[in-house]
Amino acid sequence: MEQSWARRPSDPIIEVKVPCIYGNVPTLFAAPLAETHEALRGCDVAFLGVPWRAPTPYGRVGRAAANYEGTLLTPSQFRINSLKYGGYLPELELNVFEHVRLADRGDAEIYHDMGRTLTSVEAEVTAILNTGCFPVTVGGNAGPSTYPVLKAIAASAGGPTAVFNLDAHHDNERGEWQEDSPRQPRWGSTWARRILTLPGVDPARYYHVGLRGPRNDQDTLARFLERGVRREHIYTYRELKRARRSGFDEWAEELAHRVVDGAAKVWVAVDPDVLNLGSNPDFGDEPLGPTADEVIELVYQVARAAGREGFGGLTFMALPYDAQTCHYICLYTLLYALAGIVQSTTQRGS
Repeated sequence: MEQSWARRPSDPIIEVKVPCIYGNVPTLFAAPLAETHEALRGCDVAFLGVPWRAPTPYGRVGRAAANYEGTLLTPSQFRINSLKYGGYLPELELNVFEHVRLADRGDAEIYHDMGRTLTSVEAEVTAILNTGCFPVTVGGNAGPSTYPVLKAIAASAGGPTAVFNLDAHHDNERGEWQEDSPRQPRWGSTWARRILTLPGVDPARYYHVGLRGPRNDQDTLARFLERGVRREHIYTYRELKRARRSGFDEWAEELAHRVVDGAAKVWVAVDPDVLNLGSNPDFGDEPLGPTADEVIELVYQVARAAGREGFGGLTFMALPYDAQTCHYICLYTLLYALAGIVQSTTQRGS
């Protein structure tokens, strides 16, 4: 006689009790799943995955290339890792999810055709913005996870859009995406230059924190300047050292107000390779960078200075799917961005 507790090998061992995107992939922080854009109405933030995998550059073939291989899996793994956390930050005595309504929109459709992919992501972000939410997106390599996201935000901003980019590398080589080989689209090395000609994006309001190291070539700064970026808005390791000596938190708060001043919206972009090698043990790219707490503080201060009306969105790009510690740092960064927005709103309302 079969025992009452007996199970078949095909029976699930674990049943997920939270909303799922597909199969057993949960929503971010177990938030409600918005299967339609209409379901986003009444929410404040919409999470969107952009699971695009860039071709691995020839220079990285045969070596670890974690920020290329497998990035189409990143949004799903990011969601899974988010279930470790809630929204309460005891150091701020604040539960962000008591003040911010989050929904998960799932993933944008990705195609082999780059034009079609960019159109797909832009349309999805535009629809999110039209519901009154701001987007939080996770890629996937730079390109589809950056260019169309900012394009949609800037188009609906009603004024100039500032960019606050945290990245160790220039990503500003010359050339437009239409000129790329369809089988070898160049985005990782070009996206930061390509966004500077988008309508509504003001190059004089582009801020770049964390640039450093010999993987940047001699013309790095010249290429930024020829597109209208101001040299004083590029903060390398030397500027970070000076900020630490003078008081990093005070410097971060002052910088945040400069970024926000006069901008209709501010878009924050985070490439995890901005982090110092020692802050990111399972995905370290360059030494001499900002620490995890410095990156979190910078994003927190920008979000706090922008507030709900001025914060355009937050993007994480080139996030390896299997770098668990890196995911945790990004999840903290997201929670602190939301905390900054909540605190800004609370202060202005009091």
